Amino acid sequence: MLYLILLGRPSYAAPFTEIADAGSLPATAEVTSGAGLLTEIAGTLTPASGDAQDMYKIHIDGGGTFSATTLDGVGFDSELFLFDASGKGVYANDDVEGRDFAPSMLPAGHPLTPVTAGDYYLAITQCCSVPISSGGEIFTVGGRDHRAVSGPTGAGGDSPVTGYSGTFVQNPTVGGPYQIFLTGAHAAAVPEPEVFALMLAGLGMVSLFTRRRKIA
Repeated sequence: MLYLILLGRPSYAAPFTEIADAGSLPATAEVTSGAGLLTEIAGTLTPASGDAQDMYKIHIDGGGTFSATTLDGVGFDSELFLFDASGKGVYANDDVEGRDFAPSMLPAGHPLTPVTAGDYYLAITQCCSVPISSGGEIFTVGGRDHRAVSGPTGAGGDSPVTGYSGTFVQNPTVGGPYQIFLTGAHAAAVPEPEVFALMLAGLGMVSLFTRRRKIA
């Protein structure tokens, strides 16, 4: 456990819940924080009040282990988009293969799954809002491609995200709560190693006190 503390990325799992209203672009994205593997992000979209997209800064472990899915985590037609540290598109998905109006999935082990560890940006929105750059749409996720896992093959795929276009065609302006389930990820911000040490010391004292009470 000590070497994990010194590395700053412990192995136990932790969820993250949207604290403020997560922004929609890298400059305003909510920075995930906490210790342990990042296994879940929970938040809410309210397009009627202008909260149509949420973006989170996360740390991906690399090696093709990352995945993100809204399966069993949303009540609206979600879309997921992943961007690298510079804001350029990596991969995206509207509906998982097999049915329309379905959850979204960015799979592990896919040719587009990141193999390089580092900070990335994960965005969620409701169909059919799509990220754009100065050159146009970054991904092609509409029409026949809405079930595909798509790379940044749109006209604006070579440039960083600057905004979103499109309208909500299913349950317009509804949105709602969501959960994104993750593998191969950690929070982008973690406590300093000294804080981890203090946390573990505190847990050790609690455990010792509990054992002593049971013996008594």
